[in-house]
Amino acid sequence: MDMFEYVMVLASIIVGLALTHLLQGMVDVVQRPRRLKLASIHLVWVLYTLVTIAFWWWWQFKLQELTQVWTFQAYLFVLFFAGLLYFISTLLFPKLLDPDLDLDAFFYDRRGWFFGATALYFVVDLADSRMKGAEHFASLGLEYVIATVVQIVLCLVAMRTRNAVFHWLFGLAALISQVEWAIRHYGTMG
Repeated sequence: MDMFEYVMVLASIIVGLALTHLLQGMVDVVQRPRRLKLASIHLVWVLYTLVTIAFWWWWQFKLQELTQVWTFQAYLFVLFFAGLLYFISTLLFPKLLDPDLDLDAFFYDRRGWFFGATALYFVVDLADSRMKGAEHFASLGLEYVIATVVQIVLCLVAMRTRNAVFHWLFGLAALISQVEWAIRHYGTMG
C-alpha cells in the first residue's frame, strides 16, 4: 500500500459516512408510514451534496500523481476536507425524521450553517487545487477561480435569505454546474 492509498483509506471512510447519511435520509423519507412534507429546495441541495461528495472522492485521485511527498499537514488537510463534507451532509437530515417535519423549514432553519460550511468547502477546494501543484491549478483556468468565488458569494447571500426563488435558482445552477464541470474536466482518471 503506497502513501496515497494509506491516506485515502480514512478519507474514504469519512466521505462514505457522509454518503450513507444522505442516502439513509432519503430512504427514511420514502419509508415513512406518514408522508413527510417533501421539500423541493431541500431535495436539490441533497442531490447537489451527493454529487459533490461522489465527485470529491473522484477528484482526490489527482493527489496520487501530484503529491510526491506526504506530510502530516497534508494528511490532516485531506481529512479536514473529507470531514467538512460529512459535516455539510449532516445538516441536511436530522438523526430522526419526525413525520410532521417540513424538510424545507428544516433546511431554512439550518441554512446559515449549511451555506457557511459550503462556502468554507469552496475556500478549502481552492487550497486543495493549489496543493495539487501550480501546473494543476493553472490547468483549471480563470473560469475555476471565478466560478468558485461566485459560489462563495452566493453561499454568503444564501445564509441570509429565505427567498425560495433565489434558493431554487442557486441550487439548480450549483447542481448543473457541478455535474458539467466534473464531466468536462474529470471525465477519466489519469
